[in-house]
Amino acid sequence: MAKRTFLDSIYQDLTNELGFGKSFFLGFAISGSGSMVIGALHLFAIQISVERGWPSALLFSCGCALVEAIFVRYIVAFTHWLAKRKNGNLILEWTMLILFSILTLAVFYGAMSSNSSAPKLSLPSIIVPTFILGMGIRFFYPSMIPFWLAWNTALVTRKIQFKIWAFVIGAGLATVVMHSLYIFAGTLFVDFLKEKSQELLVVIGVIFLLTTFFQAKRMFWKSGT
Repeated sequence: MAKRTFLDSIYQDLTNELGFGKSFFLGFAISGSGSMVIGALHLFAIQISVERGWPSALLFSCGCALVEAIFVRYIVAFTHWLAKRKNGNLILEWTMLILFSILTLAVFYGAMSSNSSAPKLSLPSIIVPTFILGMGIRFFYPSMIPFWLAWNTALVTRKIQFKIWAFVIGAGLATVVMHSLYIFAGTLFVDFLKEKSQELLVVIGVIFLLTTFFQAKRMFWKSGT
């Protein structure tokens, strides 16, 4: 009974409008979960740190985070706008189901095909501020758009109300924090995550799979009743 009361209180907190702190933490947690697995942007940040120093690498990460925050801001606005249109909620429900299904397949495929050899990236010798470089690379490498569209759709369809700017700031800061872990921990952290990358991908894949399952159950159970 105590468990049920605790879960009910959490759901009650989420369905009420979240304050600045909880909205910030929500954005931070979602962004952090998507940024923990090593990828091309992390490797770029590490390489910049080695070649140009950690301040340049942090500026690169801040540039990446700014562009991601802008994407998140407009994706949030788009999902809220669509939810108010006729049949908007139905479109969002199907969008969420399809996107989480794709993300689940992609993550499990990545887990099965992952190996211990990390990709090597060659940073071009471009005389440009690393902050601008981070913005440019992130803009043309918008891999997080499906991820954020899926999660924002989930929040909107569950009628979870949050403060947009706090959410966006939390999302951007999480990107910088995760990049910083790679930058300052250097090769030790990278080697550890390379060894554990398959396990991390499996955990994330299970989360996506459960989310997909509950979304399908929610949609088809309603339509069948």
